[in-house]
Amino acid sequence: MSATVHVLGRISADRSQLPRGPRTAPSPPTAPEQAWLVDVGALARCRALFAGHEAALHVPARLGQQALLEVPPAYAQFCRTHFGSVKRLHPELCWEDACAAYAVALAAHAALCDEIDPERERQLADNWNLIRGNSELDWSQARGLVADGCSALARLDPLAMRR
Repeated sequence: MSATVHVLGRISADRSQLPRGPRTAPSPPTAPEQAWLVDVGALARCRALFAGHEAALHVPARLGQQALLEVPPAYAQFCRTHFGSVKRLHPELCWEDACAAYAVALAAHAALCDEIDPERERQLADNWNLIRGNSELDWSQARGLVADGCSALARLDPLAMRR
């Protein structure tokens, strides 16, 4: 299972300069085929982390580079359904924040496989601020979304783990 990225433009890398409005109303997109707005610099750092290029995490990246990530329809459907369940328990959670965690799972699923082992969880926790993009979730909030996303990807496309 793979995703395609379409670059749209660049916004400020300073998180305090990012536009922030009320973040309680947004809900997940409902189209069957998704295109999620993600920070491609953050996802590149995520892939570098699991490719064994941890030094790349400390090189200034073009954070704030926003792009549309075309998400495989089955994974997009899982994320919409999963987010709906999570939102019922945590109404303060917004799609824009959760989307980054689901995108991290998609970007790193070949390395994470169907679950996050303790070593990879430590890597994600230690580097979450560098790979979360515009999400305001801390790792303790995002961990379950990433883990459930990885588990779903393993069920949806088990051969992707061998590519």
